[in-house]
Amino acid sequence: MTHPLSVDSVRAAWKGAGWPDDLLETALNLNLPLRALAVWVEQGAQGLERAQWLVPQDKELAFGTLRGREASAEDNDRFADLWANASEQVGDWQITVRREPNSFAQFRLQENVSIPVIEEQGKLLACVVWAKRNLVVGGHRLTVHCGQGLRVRRDCRGRGFGNLVRAIASAFWYPPTTGQYHYIRSQNFGAVNFFRHTSPRVVESSPERVGDVPGIPVTVLQLPARRVAGVVEGVRRGQRSDIRRCVALINRTHRHQDLYRPYTVESLELRLDEGYWGPRSSWVEHVYGWQDYFVAEEAGEIFACAGLWDRGRDMREEWLNTVTGERKTIDATALLDFGFSIGHEEAMARLIGYFIGETERLGRDCLLAPLQQLPRVAALLEEFQPVADTRGLGWLLWDEDSERLGRPFVDVKSPHTDLAYW
Repeated sequence: MTHPLSVDSVRAAWKGAGWPDDLLETALNLNLPLRALAVWVEQGAQGLERAQWLVPQDKELAFGTLRGREASAEDNDRFADLWANASEQVGDWQITVRREPNSFAQFRLQENVSIPVIEEQGKLLACVVWAKRNLVVGGHRLTVHCGQGLRVRRDCRGRGFGNLVRAIASAFWYPPTTGQYHYIRSQNFGAVNFFRHTSPRVVESSPERVGDVPGIPVTVLQLPARRVAGVVEGVRRGQRSDIRRCVALINRTHRHQDLYRPYTVESLELRLDEGYWGPRSSWVEHVYGWQDYFVAEEAGEIFACAGLWDRGRDMREEWLNTVTGERKTIDATALLDFGFSIGHEEAMARLIGYFIGETERLGRDCLLAPLQQLPRVAALLEEFQPVADTRGLGWLLWDEDSERLGRPFVDVKSPHTDLAYW
């Protein structure tokens, strides 16, 4: 394909491929980008399939009853209703993620979030969540996005909305990202098959795993809630005067992990101030902040720090076994923004133990802890009988031939896990 592109050059390529004239005319009448039409032709049969899906859908968005837009605060109840009616089938289990009363709570903890939705007559039919992040992978600084939250209402599946809603996203453009990462639940082959059909590179770029979804294995421990006997010595709520010490501990703990960006005093303060650079609005619901941040100290010196996000207050999972009829609900707290001094794994474990007790007090089922890269800390918590939740981490860069373009190819080897994106 020659550049710059023109309608005539695209029309010639389209005709040369033997594709339907009426499909092209519809695409041109919709003013779809010429570059997108040219890329479809270059993709061959897969591109034709995408065109046959997307062009009619774009026509429907332009002239029909469907609307594609970004979610707003007014969508709180509609967004929760969409998730409640968009379960995943994972093995024998049907998993429904409930997001109420604050259906956007998790995404308040994320950076540069875009939540495109498809709406019809006031009902949300599909959504996806993108969060753009500046991260370090293999020692290289990258701008990538975390893809998550792809949901299509059960009675709307098979209409191509999962593919369409991803095309609505604004997250690619301000500025464009250079790659993507995402998590797929163990045994969620429905998601894998969807991507194999619509975006093969999403799964082809991930290592295969026998008997499970492709991806780099990422494990998060579920530590069952229980009452912790006695007073946990040396644990207190964090203060602003502690922040430099906490930033140093967090960076020391995670600095060699991929998908991590070093904290600064300003970035941790902004997180704990719930995004406000000044007074906080009194009418905005609390999600996670200073009141949830703690340190473990001895003789006045801080050796560990961490935050406890009450994830279960606004987010829980309902599991239904479609074979046996068994039901269970999982609501959890989550360990965030944590770190400890060299050789003080015990202080970190002690603080996590305190959080396990707080989890029981809050009435939640378990504490989620991303300790895959910290086996010594995990070993100190074995008495709590943790359950491992292992998912497949997908990672891809848009440029397949990075080295030819003067950019080194980087791969994720020891991934950092921020549970705000889990």
